[in-house]
Amino acid sequence: MQQTMYFEGSVITEWLKQSGHDRDMKLLDDFKFFDSKMWWVAEKGAVINGASIPQAFWSTVGSPFVGDYRRASVLHDVACDKKEQPHKKVHRMFYDAMICDGVSTSKAKLMYQAVRIFGPKWDKQKHLIAPPNFTDISRDIVFENLALDIDELDKYLDKLFP
Repeated sequence: MQQTMYFEGSVITEWLKQSGHDRDMKLLDDFKFFDSKMWWVAEKGAVINGASIPQAFWSTVGSPFVGDYRRASVLHDVACDKKEQPHKKVHRMFYDAMICDGVSTSKAKLMYQAVRIFGPKWDKQKHLIAPPNFTDISRDIVFENLALDIDELDKYLDKLFP
């Protein structure tokens, strides 16, 4: 019996030489995730740079290229760059891909809430929408909702951040 969510292919990359943080990589092959409804494809040639985790949280959550969320972050990077799907759908795919890859539900919910609140957002014309100010958001928001199932969490976040 085949899983309802699964990955296809491997993340194969090469580092790009650049000035500054030097974190970008180019995909050398297509990498895919099926979320039980649609395929999410990170195409060969796409540029990725790992999970966008603030360095202050690396000791708690993990660094950009370490952890079971790495493959999900590749797909999320590409989907955010393409903006072909609504941002909420892209961020939900990130959660589903993390769960599929073995990230614990509580860690996946923390990371999901972080991208839903502070991650990239765009409108139907693909114009970026400014995220809320980090200092305006209570730290408790992301920790008090870990008991909610993912659909309840989505509804809660939709009320706070339409």
